[in-house]
Amino acid sequence: MESRYAEGTIETISYTDNELGPEDPGGIKLLYTITEFHYTGEMNGTGYHVYIQRIDPSGVGPFRVMARVVGSLGGKQGTFMTEGSGTRGPAGPIEVDWNIVPGTGTGELVGATGSGKVTTTDDGVVRYTLSYSVPHS
Repeated sequence: MESRYAEGTIETISYTDNELGPEDPGGIKLLYTITEFHYTGEMNGTGYHVYIQRIDPSGVGPFRVMARVVGSLGGKQGTFMTEGSGTRGPAGPIEVDWNIVPGTGTGELVGATGSGKVTTTDDGVVRYTLSYSVPHS
């Protein structure tokens, strides 16, 4: 398999935080967050994400995320799932390391593998990078 590189931007379609459990006396929140994102660039389509987050009183904290991406990667159509972890700032995710989960590709993306990063710039633009491979079809 040939290794390829993808980059592009991410636009938020929907983003809903849901607090779990009673209010913490120390101000720490446990959240599950459901989002829908639109990817543009070499990866093009919609991502459906679920986050589990621990947020301190300043609005910062770590999270884990799982997602399903529906669309295309390198011009090939299908879906795949991702897992990642990162850091949330007061306005949302600011840094994420993520991987394509092996064995989750469908359509022309069967066998897809890869890892990448998501970063939010100071001007609010969310960018992704991905080093990936997809078997030849």
